[in-house]
Amino acid sequence: MIKILMVEDTPTDAELASRELKRSGILHQARRVETEQELRHELADFKPDVVLSDFSMPHFDGLSALKVVRQALPDTPFIFVSGRIGEELAIESLKLGANDYVIKTNLSRLPSAVTRAMEHVEQRDARRRIETELLESNLMFRTFMENLPGAAFIKDKDGRYLYSNHGLDKAFNVEKGYSIGKLDTELVPLEVAYKLREMETRVLNAGTSLQELEVMSMPSGASYWLSTKFPLLGENSDSRHVGGIAIDITEHMKVEQDLLLRTRAIEACVNPIVIVDTATPGMPLIYVNGAFETITGYSSEEAIGRNCKFLQGMDTDQPELGKLRAAIREQRPASVLLRNYHKDGSMFLNELYIAPVSDTSGGAVGHFVGVLYDVTQIKRYQEDLEHQANYDTLTGLANRNLLNERTQQALLQARRHDHFLSLVFIDLDNFKLVNDSMGHGAGDELIANVGSRLQTCVRDGDTVARIGGDEFVLLLTNQSVSDSNASVMQRIQTELVKPMLIRGQEIVVTCSMGVARFPEDGEDSESLLANADTAMYRAKSSGRNNFQFYTKEMNATSGERLSLESDLWHALKNGELFLLYQPQIDLRDGAVIGMEALIRWQHPKRGLISPMDFIPMAECNGLIIPIGIWVLETACKHNLQLQKEGLPPIRVAINLSARQLSDKNFVESVQSVIEATGLDPHYLELEVTESMVMHNIEDVVVTLNDLNKMGIQLSLDDFGTGFSSLAYLKRFPIDRLKIDQSFIFNCNSDPGDAIIAQTIIALAHGLKIKVIAEGVEKSEHLSFLKENGCDEGQGYFISRPLTFDDLRAFLVTGNNLH
Repeated sequence: MIKILMVEDTPTDAELASRELKRSGILHQARRVETEQELRHELADFKPDVVLSDFSMPHFDGLSALKVVRQALPDTPFIFVSGRIGEELAIESLKLGANDYVIKTNLSRLPSAVTRAMEHVEQRDARRRIETELLESNLMFRTFMENLPGAAFIKDKDGRYLYSNHGLDKAFNVEKGYSIGKLDTELVPLEVAYKLREMETRVLNAGTSLQELEVMSMPSGASYWLSTKFPLLGENSDSRHVGGIAIDITEHMKVEQDLLLRTRAIEACVNPIVIVDTATPGMPLIYVNGAFETITGYSSEEAIGRNCKFLQGMDTDQPELGKLRAAIREQRPASVLLRNYHKDGSMFLNELYIAPVSDTSGGAVGHFVGVLYDVTQIKRYQEDLEHQANYDTLTGLANRNLLNERTQQALLQARRHDHFLSLVFIDLDNFKLVNDSMGHGAGDELIANVGSRLQTCVRDGDTVARIGGDEFVLLLTNQSVSDSNASVMQRIQTELVKPMLIRGQEIVVTCSMGVARFPEDGEDSESLLANADTAMYRAKSSGRNNFQFYTKEMNATSGERLSLESDLWHALKNGELFLLYQPQIDLRDGAVIGMEALIRWQHPKRGLISPMDFIPMAECNGLIIPIGIWVLETACKHNLQLQKEGLPPIRVAINLSARQLSDKNFVESVQSVIEATGLDPHYLELEVTESMVMHNIEDVVVTLNDLNKMGIQLSLDDFGTGFSSLAYLKRFPIDRLKIDQSFIFNCNSDPGDAIIAQTIIALAHGLKIKVIAEGVEKSEHLSFLKENGCDEGQGYFISRPLTFDDLRAFLVTGNNLH
């Protein structure tokens, strides 16, 4: 039975409409209202299934009733039943939300109108139920997929993501929903994308699900996924999709690999390892590794199931067995030394380490792990090892370790008894010549002879130590105020200048010595040795074959340089060196065609240090070789990175030092850097100076030709400032000459500088060599160079030296300076 509310001012008309409905078999309950207030009350109280309304009434009109019904019960069918409604008004009422209209003179049509309205309601309600169920189903699906402990997705046949859960977003390290509509090639490295697509293609071709272990090599590291993929067929048989669920098992794989690695490590261990089950009566062995079988002679079958005491045989009266039993009883680690016996009956000393192993819950101890060390040979050679740790093997003298120990003891005695002591640092003069001319064997023989002679020059209580190749130290103890070290130094000089017969050849050796005395020159062994070393270097710089006593002024003059040189050794490792790049332009069109790499040192305490201060230092101590390789690698990587970012390719120019150019492995080092970085050699330029190429012309020509054959560009820097190299210029495979900035600075005001610059440009062009000018700092410089046909330029007027990030921005915004 349905509920019908009639908005009708004539009760007779309402009765006629009700009868017509009953006559048609529509069971209903009806109520009638005439005013808006009554209508609103019945809508709330009666909640009708259908509203029938007259169109024109004395107190209330049908369109107002329609508006009230649509506000209160928007889904309730509304049918006009009126005798005064024209066709236009009827159409308008339908547009405003009425479901139908019936003319009172044709009430026979009312039942069908009500029936259609009710059917429409039922269909609408059914559709809404389906939509609600679908929404709930979709919500449950998404909730389920989002809470999966892994990644889930659906792709179309082309591999584009139609759906992905948050687990996939996290796996790809993208924002939520970012992957929708994208291909794998847009989300992950190409190699990974191709592997993913390959499996999906096999799934589509086979028409069945597949499960595989997929390895994702992402920038953040490799991860392992247990992936299940399956075909999804839509209503259209051509609409083939791929679904997939992948579980991240990286941690599981790591645990499994770690377990496998530990197992292999235990098996590969050269020391016997055993596991004992302490929860089983008799505490039997349950595992022995291969080393146990090799060292004891017992196979695993012979050992497993037995108590470890079978290794003691009848020798059970050992004091440390009680210590072992107590550790097992108290469930704690222990280390004991036991006499054990091989299967053949021979004895070996076993240093046994045991450790308790708790069960997986961390509770009771059920097992012990034991590691056996056969220390028989160790004990036998312990005395030899102790001697080797304290004495120099070549001379038999004390080494640095024993010297330090004896110095510490001597300092304690000196403080206790108000005595003095001295350290004498001795370095042989020109010892390298003996090694180079006669071989290292002769050098060793010479060192041994010097050690013997030094021992004859000191007292029995003193120590002679060898701490390096040709470096010795004397520890002179129990000295009084009146004791003079000078007599000892003179005795050593007298003894050493006596000729030595080394492999049939007489050799005379001299030495430089430095002396530091306790307490005035140092309170500890380190400072005394360092100050003696400083005094020795003063003796070296004073002509060698003499001795010097330490003074504080020595450190005052050399300390800062030594400190800076020491810091330089760590600068490269600590990342304190960095590169700046000064752009170089084509003077014809202003395009950036190159950049010069300039090294800088950001000292953590002293701030920015000029290359003029540390490059000569690096030349002297040999650090210029690794620093030069670092500069080459860094500049090549930066240049290649700019190219990969889509910027026009340009060359990078790197200054070489004389020591680099003379290094016999230099060409091979450059080749290795180019191969490692992948930079096209055409975009690398190496700069040499006149003084460098004129130092050893024949060797330099060979080196430069080798570099030229590799495709590397070469430039001659500071041209015209040093040697006159015009006669040799045509022999060098030079691509460009660089005019020194000293000629550019006054080129617009000094006729002499202008003529020199013009001559260099003409000379270079005559030899088919390009010219680049440095030090372009004014617009007048630029105009002069353009007027005289100079090819390229660089300087502060064009750009100051830039960091790599600033250079990138410069190239993006100012690639053409016109």
